[in-house]
Amino acid sequence: MSLIKQLWIGICLILILALTGSFFITTFAAKQYLEQQLQLKNIDNATSLALSITQMDKDLVTLELLVAAQFDSGHYQSIRLIDPNGDLLVEREYQGDIKSPIPQWFDQLLNIEVSPGHAQIQDGWQQFATIEVISHSRYAKEELWQSSKKLLQWLLFAAIVFGGIGTVILKLITRPLGYVVNQAESIGQRRFVMSKEPRTREFRRLVRAMNTLSSSVKAMLEKETEKLEKLRQESQQDELTKLPNREHFLNLLDSTLTREDSEKNAVVYLLRLMDLISLNQKLGRDQVDALIVDIANLLYHKMEDSPHYAGRLNGTDFAFVSFEPASIKNTSEDLSKALYQCITRYESEEVKIGLAIACTHIHQESRGQLLSRLDGLLANAEQKGNRAVVLYNADGPRGVGAQLNLNDWRVSLTKALANPGVELGRFAVRSIAGEIFHWERPVRLQLDGSWQTAGYFVGWAKRLGILEEIDWQVARAAVAQIRQNQEVTAINVSENALLSPTFRAQIIGLAQQNPIQVAMLHIEFPESCAVRQMPLLKELSRELRERGCKVGLEHVGLEFTQIKELEGIGLDYLKLDSAIVRDAETNSINHAFIKSLSSIGHSLGMVMIAEGVTNTAQIETLGELDIDVVTGPGVD
Repeated sequence: MSLIKQLWIGICLILILALTGSFFITTFAAKQYLEQQLQLKNIDNATSLALSITQMDKDLVTLELLVAAQFDSGHYQSIRLIDPNGDLLVEREYQGDIKSPIPQWFDQLLNIEVSPGHAQIQDGWQQFATIEVISHSRYAKEELWQSSKKLLQWLLFAAIVFGGIGTVILKLITRPLGYVVNQAESIGQRRFVMSKEPRTREFRRLVRAMNTLSSSVKAMLEKETEKLEKLRQESQQDELTKLPNREHFLNLLDSTLTREDSEKNAVVYLLRLMDLISLNQKLGRDQVDALIVDIANLLYHKMEDSPHYAGRLNGTDFAFVSFEPASIKNTSEDLSKALYQCITRYESEEVKIGLAIACTHIHQESRGQLLSRLDGLLANAEQKGNRAVVLYNADGPRGVGAQLNLNDWRVSLTKALANPGVELGRFAVRSIAGEIFHWERPVRLQLDGSWQTAGYFVGWAKRLGILEEIDWQVARAAVAQIRQNQEVTAINVSENALLSPTFRAQIIGLAQQNPIQVAMLHIEFPESCAVRQMPLLKELSRELRERGCKVGLEHVGLEFTQIKELEGIGLDYLKLDSAIVRDAETNSINHAFIKSLSSIGHSLGMVMIAEGVTNTAQIETLGELDIDVVTGPGVD
């Protein structure tokens, strides 16, 4: 029971006791007052009547007439004359039957009992008789009943009015407590918010303590994030250019080659700065370093424009992976022009800078095959001259099918969504101990006569603006699967879907209509959503989690240190990108980074999941690095 309800119940009980006590005390006091007044009336009337009889003749007929006249002129129960021997001389007693509006229970509970009034009648120096007068109490009882009803009505009205006023006052007083409750709930959901300090002294101390807790946790997270960024730079970045170093770039490339949701129209460029030794002699080391940094900055800015990534493989070689729908010939020429514009200012009549470029589409092949082909292409480029660009398979990646342009893809995707619709894959995501955490259900579409993975069509669906429709169909299919097999299911939602107001309204509506199934649904967003779409992600995450759905981020680690206010999202789990955990059992270069990232996640109450796990040894190593759950080809 809430504190507000307990306070209200306490106030009601006190109010009931106070009003009940006031009612009974006032009623009984009125009863006693009426009894006293009737007794005084009896005494006064008896004395007055005795004085009148004393001064007149004492014959029986006169006495009877006088008593009858007195009895008829007032409200009496009885009037009696009793001689000194105790014999009754004259008596008049009320014999009528009056219909009273007083309930019987009230008459029995508050019966007015009045003592009779007595007075002595003298006949000279001798006592003639004693007169006894008893007034009728029915009018007093009726007055008591009416006054009790009015008092009760007033007390009930006062209770309702003052109860309402008390409720309003109580709400005003305890409003800061509501803020504290909301803040405590936010902390329970790993959202460390700050509240305004109220005026009430006790609440102000409590809110101040909660704010201190939130500030401390936030400062701790910021410190850990700074430490994590330093580790990332040390283990993943080239010291001079700040691009991914060879080790990390190859891990990223492996992730692109193996992840089924990676776009299949990726192009890899291999760039070589020719005659580096000669350039060092002619330009000097500082100038050559500046040239290398300029090339790296050009590649970095291209990475910002669209989903690209680049790396420095060694002193002279750079690699660049691009996901572009345009012709590889056109994109390579654009890249070549941009690079030569960059290096022109370092050239002179004595110094000519050579740059060879090789590029190829990524096929369904191993990293070794891809790099071997690129090395051969780069060797051909070096032989052709200092501005040569050598392409391989310029017509497009293998396996694209009959779709040759956006219109063809629009027709194919629309047809696939309409009939037969989406299909969900099924991959286990298990704890280190082997227990199921959830089943990951990636999307499949029937294209070119077979069910294709997301990487086959996701790039085109994104450019056509129908990716959110695919995500919506996936969400509905996942709820249907949960209803059928009662399995905890995870689905991926794209950044495009997060940006769509229609999709957000649809997914919240789906959660409201299917509360049982949504409690077994996990929805994960790309890491980029937390970097570029934080407000939308926070709002949708809150809406979903309030309805029982769990929310996570996938492919985490590449931009993790750029996420601001991670504690404010309220995530349930993080999936570390396979590029970070790859070869963790044999290569310890990322161990400190993984362990620090896990520490931050655990401090926020999140489950840490590693993607792309390939073998048992890797699982054991990741367990030692505080990873909770694993998924990938090595997990059944």
